[in-house]
Amino acid sequence: MRLGDSGTKPFLGVIEDGDTIFLDSGSTTHPLAKYIKMRQQITVVTNSLLVVNELVDSEVDVLLIGGKLRHSEKSITAYDMLFQFDALNIQKAFICTSGISLENGLSDYDIDEIRTRRQIMKNSKQTYVLCDHSKFEQDVTIKTCDLQELEAIITDAGVDEEVRKRFSEAGHRIIIA
Repeated sequence: MRLGDSGTKPFLGVIEDGDTIFLDSGSTTHPLAKYIKMRQQITVVTNSLLVVNELVDSEVDVLLIGGKLRHSEKSITAYDMLFQFDALNIQKAFICTSGISLENGLSDYDIDEIRTRRQIMKNSKQTYVLCDHSKFEQDVTIKTCDLQELEAIITDAGVDEEVRKRFSEAGHRIIIA
């Protein structure tokens, strides 16, 4: 999903000045980092080197989770011994997924990435998933969470209308970016 100026601003209203947010690794959360710069007194917790690179010359406070480098995603998979998750007070987490379905919720391929997401979700007041339309009706290797654990699903306009309708009828909020 490419988040452009016109598509990103409507859902940016969920990010408020002063928030502490988590930006996950992945192609759908990285573009959000450039728009975070428009907010005041934002703290970003991340495991994404791409997000860090985007924010390095900004005034955004960045907390990088320590752990093991995952080369394929340019991310850090966290280990409890290196990062104090319980000390985090995150208002909103923006996570990625490789698959999303009504039956099985969110799923992904890498257990370390999933462990990091689960820890972050546990310490977040709200969790949003960012995924492009190709991720819908996909179940991949490992379950991340149930859809009921999400505040909303943020996706692109390419989502099939029937799929969008089924998710909405099941009580899941979809935001088109």
